[in-house]
Amino acid sequence: MIDSLAQLPLHRRRHEQRHPLPGVIAIIRRTIKDKGNCILLIKRNADPYLGLWALIGGKWEFGETLETAVTREVREETGLHTTFVALRGIVNERMAVASPDAKAGHYLLFVCEVMAADGLAVEQDEGQVAWLTLAQIEALHEVHLVIPNDYEMMRMFTRAESQPFIEAEMLCGSANDGRQAQLLRFDVID
Repeated sequence: MIDSLAQLPLHRRRHEQRHPLPGVIAIIRRTIKDKGNCILLIKRNADPYLGLWALIGGKWEFGETLETAVTREVREETGLHTTFVALRGIVNERMAVASPDAKAGHYLLFVCEVMAADGLAVEQDEGQVAWLTLAQIEALHEVHLVIPNDYEMMRMFTRAESQPFIEAEMLCGSANDGRQAQLLRFDVID
């Protein structure tokens, strides 16, 4: 299924993609009094991951630097002003679909760490935002409420000092049920 994505007709591809779309993903960590170490997540209010918790991120727009792209996406989705810290890794994500009403996708994700001067994240148009502890994230993951690929990015890139390249493959169930998402592959490529 994943290997046949290149033959998929344009109308079955998200945004009628001809090439992988570049995207930026932000890992924003903060120690919060009475909670401990937290990561800022967003509960997506749009397909293909409607209702699932995810890392903050979006499209890398033409002409932007990596730093500009990731700090802009964080500001648009959370209202936070951030400072770029480092590129933590790159993920080649290919997303197949199991339902004829859903669309496949191919993304090249640049996972960055950014730092927020304050933690006053505010819900914008993209969905609810919250600072969650690692235990809370784990509990959400166990009941399939975190995008599987984002969960693995949190695990990999919050502990890694290097910038590994990751091959990730996802399978989405249908256009309206992000909970059916399955992580098929998340491999470090040397």
